[in-house]
Amino acid sequence: MIFALSLLLAVSAPHSAPPAEQFVRQIEQAYKDVEAENAKLPPATTVAEKLIRLGKLDQAGRMAFMRVDLSDFPEASRASVRHQIFAEIGRHDLQYQIELKKLMPAEGWFRTSVYGKEAARAAFLIVQHAVNDQELMRNTLVRLEKLVAEGEAEGQAYAMLYDRIALEFDHRPQRYGTQVRCISGQWQPNDLEDPASVNERRKSIGMNQTVKQYLEMFDNSQCAGAG
Repeated sequence: MIFALSLLLAVSAPHSAPPAEQFVRQIEQAYKDVEAENAKLPPATTVAEKLIRLGKLDQAGRMAFMRVDLSDFPEASRASVRHQIFAEIGRHDLQYQIELKKLMPAEGWFRTSVYGKEAARAAFLIVQHAVNDQELMRNTLVRLEKLVAEGEAEGQAYAMLYDRIALEFDHRPQRYGTQVRCISGQWQPNDLEDPASVNERRKSIGMNQTVKQYLEMFDNSQCAGAG
C-alpha cells in the first residue's frame, strides 16, 4: 500500500464530523510521545542505538494513523483527510532521511553482523518510506541485493524495497507480493508478476511466509475503511 505524501487543501467536514486538524494533531502528538520516550534514555552512543530510535520515530505517525477512525467523515472526504495526515508524516520522514544519511557507513548499508538486525530493520523502514528520494531507494536496493547474498541483510527487506520501486517508479508488476491494496474489502497483492510462482521467489531470498500467510497479518477492517 503506497501512500501519497503530497499536501492537499484541508477539507471542509460536515458540522457533525471531527475536524481534520484533530487527526493531524494526533499524529503530531504521537511523534512527541516517542521523542519524549527517547529523551528519557541515556544518550545514544552507537550508530545502532541511533538507528533504533529513528526507527521508532518513523513508525510513530504510522501507528497513530492505524488508530484513526474516519467513520464520521463522508466517504468523499476521507482521502483528503488522509492526505493531510500523511503530509504531516512525510514532513517527519524527510527529517529522518537526513539523519539516516549522516549515519550511513562508507560501504553504503548496515551489515547485520555489525549493527544488528533491529538497527538494520529500522534503517530499512526509513528508506522504504522515502518515496520522495528515488536515488536513495534505488541505491539501497543495489546494496541490499549484495548483502542478502552474503547473509548480511534480510531478504524480506530486499523484497519489500524491490516491490515498492517496481510499482512506484518503474510502473511494472511487483515480484514478491509485499505491497498490498484494498480489493472488495480484502487486502490483496497489488499487480503481481507470475502469481503461481510467487512463493518460490519469496523462499529463494529467505522469506518463510507464503503470500497467504503474509496477508493474514493485515487488518481487513482497515481495508474496509480505506475507501
